[in-house]
Amino acid sequence: MAKTINKKNNAFGVDVVFKHLNLLPPLFFVGLWLVFSTYESALLFRINELSVFLFDDLFFENMMLKPAGFLHYISSFFVQFFYYPALGAAIYVALLYALYRLVVNVFELPGNYRLLAMVPVLALLASNTQLGYWIFYLKQPGYWYMALLATLLFMLALWCFKRMNNMSRIVFVVAWCFVGYPLMGAYALVSALLMGCYSLAQSVAEHRKLLMPLITLVLAAVAVYAVPQVYYNCYTTLCTEYLYGVGLAITQWMQAYVAKVEHTDSSYWYNIITYWIPYCLLLLSLVGLCVVTALRAKLPEGKMSGNVVAAAVVLFGVVLVWVFWFNDVNFRIENKQNNAMWNGKWRKVADCARDTQKPTRQIVMNKNIALFKMGVAGNEMFSYPDGSADITAPMAVHLTQTGGKMIYFQYGKLNFSYRWCVEDAVEYGWRIEYLKHATRSMLLSGEYRLAQRYIDVLKRTMFYRGWAKDMEKYISNPELIEKTNEFSMPLQLACYPDELGVDESFVEAYLTNEFKSIPNDATPLYIEVALATSLVRKDQKIFWYVFDRYLKMCNPVRLPKCYQ
Repeated sequence: MAKTINKKNNAFGVDVVFKHLNLLPPLFFVGLWLVFSTYESALLFRINELSVFLFDDLFFENMMLKPAGFLHYISSFFVQFFYYPALGAAIYVALLYALYRLVVNVFELPGNYRLLAMVPVLALLASNTQLGYWIFYLKQPGYWYMALLATLLFMLALWCFKRMNNMSRIVFVVAWCFVGYPLMGAYALVSALLMGCYSLAQSVAEHRKLLMPLITLVLAAVAVYAVPQVYYNCYTTLCTEYLYGVGLAITQWMQAYVAKVEHTDSSYWYNIITYWIPYCLLLLSLVGLCVVTALRAKLPEGKMSGNVVAAAVVLFGVVLVWVFWFNDVNFRIENKQNNAMWNGKWRKVADCARDTQKPTRQIVMNKNIALFKMGVAGNEMFSYPDGSADITAPMAVHLTQTGGKMIYFQYGKLNFSYRWCVEDAVEYGWRIEYLKHATRSMLLSGEYRLAQRYIDVLKRTMFYRGWAKDMEKYISNPELIEKTNEFSMPLQLACYPDELGVDESFVEAYLTNEFKSIPNDATPLYIEVALATSLVRKDQKIFWYVFDRYLKMCNPVRLPKCYQ
């Protein structure tokens, strides 16, 4: 009797555990949305600013000039919703959940093996959370969504493919390559091979002849080789070196790109090969699901086996997310500061600098700008953590790409801010961040016709129309510029010869050197910035010269303690 009760209790316990394991995917997606919409909100907003989507025919036509253009176009459309991090995160997580449901249904995973569908989801998540400073350098528009949307399209195609007869499948897989390559690039080629693998796996599972599935797989392989060769003669944007990698980051994730970068600290993140691991896991997981399809009849049955599989997937997921989540404190602070600077929350910019003991120079410079804006630099600038922490990245990261445009603008170096907008636009394409900086720099430089061009572009976006219209009022009423608090500091510091020098991407070194010289028409703020800069350089000779000018021009009631 006692043994019977124990067996019932054990069975009841297993049932409860299994039931709770089935709740893991929904709980995971809810938790993921909370993390992205709060903890990583500044990152999502920055990703939106480093992309652009325009509602016009020309933008669409430019996207379609190269293979995978359609994927870039749709991906850029979704990225713009990160303007509202909570909304953007909800869309992203909803698409991940849709992929999970599709994988379960397409591969017909039994209830006790459904958590296997989380593996491709986790791989796609890791491919984005690992990026870090790559968000500034990846050239693929809408990169954040590309692999996810490509996988979703593949699963929908596979759902249709599995319902066809053998002859239809052969036609479909070849047509998929021809139609898919211009739209999806390399993702279409890989998915064609996976269709061939699935056809073979399904025939094995149903004990059917393997001749036609093998023919399908062989023809898929032939199409994968031949289709890019055919399209090479149709596009002027293709080169043979990357013919089979269009739409991937292969043009940048190469060891040669980072070979000259030396790091003082050995780290996982300094190995460029690791960036491909999530994509390899995605491919292997889909191949593995094809194998599961072939071996469905031989899979161990029972809830205990399902629990073992679930436990393995959960453990794998925890490790994958932990290892591939770029959790660099300074990177997160830089993005928070950038967001706060655009919103004019200067106290928040300064407070963010207290969240690290080893700040990067960008954090320190952003903090100093905030203190000048608030008029408290003389008392507070040395009360924050100071340093020059290394950038956690496998490539050379320049301040001109990550924050230099904002810093140059605030210090009145309008030509430099605009110069780097144009140079980076040539290299990476125009982005929202570049367009906004270019607009403000040209407005303050008096180049109103040029500013109008960038305003007209921003007016064709979804979320920046209001900002563009606010800037447009200064073109018809230039006298308002000097009355706007947002432009006060740049205008006061722009008392220098309007010429463009050479900074060699060293923003702080260039600025500190520039503030050694004091123009005849220097403003009180310019004098104070020059004085603070001499303290940073520990330049005693310049300090005493500027200090004398500071006392005469600023006439402080009480001498700030940093200058004392």
